[in-house]
Amino acid sequence: MSNSIFNTTVGVNFSNTFQSSGEQVSAAKAASQIKETGVGTVKMFTYNQATCISAFASQGLQVLVDVPNGDLELCANNDKTTIDAIIKVLSDNSTTIPMICVGNEPLGSWWNNAYSPYLVDALTNIKAAIKGKGLSTKVTVPFNYAIMGNSYPPSAGSFNGGLKSIILDVCAILKADNSVFMINVYPFITQNNQRTISLDYCLFKADNAKKGSKESKVWVPDGKYTYKNIFDAMFDALYVTLVNNNYGDLPIVIGEAGWPTGPVAKYPSATSSNAQVFNQNLINHCKSGKGTPRKPNIEIPCFIFEMYDEDTKPIGAGAYEHHWGVYEYDTKENDYKTKYTLNW
Repeated sequence: MSNSIFNTTVGVNFSNTFQSSGEQVSAAKAASQIKETGVGTVKMFTYNQATCISAFASQGLQVLVDVPNGDLELCANNDKTTIDAIIKVLSDNSTTIPMICVGNEPLGSWWNNAYSPYLVDALTNIKAAIKGKGLSTKVTVPFNYAIMGNSYPPSAGSFNGGLKSIILDVCAILKADNSVFMINVYPFITQNNQRTISLDYCLFKADNAKKGSKESKVWVPDGKYTYKNIFDAMFDALYVTLVNNNYGDLPIVIGEAGWPTGPVAKYPSATSSNAQVFNQNLINHCKSGKGTPRKPNIEIPCFIFEMYDEDTKPIGAGAYEHHWGVYEYDTKENDYKTKYTLNW
């Protein structure tokens, strides 16, 4: 797809709730450090953080804001106070915020359908309010990959049957808005849950292997296509699914993708070395313009998860939830430092 919506192909996720060793980075510090990476777009998890938005804007950064899941019911009921607050943020920052995310993985099974009844109406009402104000802000929904009912092989890609009608309603809104389909992709979680999947296949390590070599044995054939890494396979499974539902022209954006750095005792592959390899290879791949086997010759907009560790994040999914950050708090230097080097 054209990357015209975003300043750079690769962006970064920033959580305003992060804590690390009892310290919280200031908005100004975060904006400065993100700017230093060369990243042009930041994805947040709320719209109600004027200080952060202002700090990022002062550094020339684009910002994607988010309507938290807890506000979806209010938005679905067209609550004036909530809708007006969202539109004010978008209006006050119209040159900074090109897109607003509605919900954050709102169809995740762990929510027990708490938000699914409200998603489509919330998205509809927010878009109507944006249009009514004369703004050009795009809308999207960051879905978790579990919306897929099947993803292997990619040619068999399909949506979860129980969620399909909601997803297709969202697709219709996104298409009318000339927007994008946003999906979160986590090869680490897939590999951790299914240890039979090659780590090299998840880390892009076999991409440049020669056919017939030992390294190429991790490749996955799918008809006339060959998958050399799991990222492409997951991307194309979604693409096939969209095509089969007449939404193949919706550009796909990766809302979150990353690799944690611990705890290694429980998750052996969650090392800083693997995180560096995965994130660097992901960045290179998305920016390369190679695309995927089924969707070649495109750059893939992708937001790395995430800029900073979150020591207070719930760990129901796993203790690794505290360790996704590229940066961590260095208690000796009393400052946030990068864990490993990335060429963004």
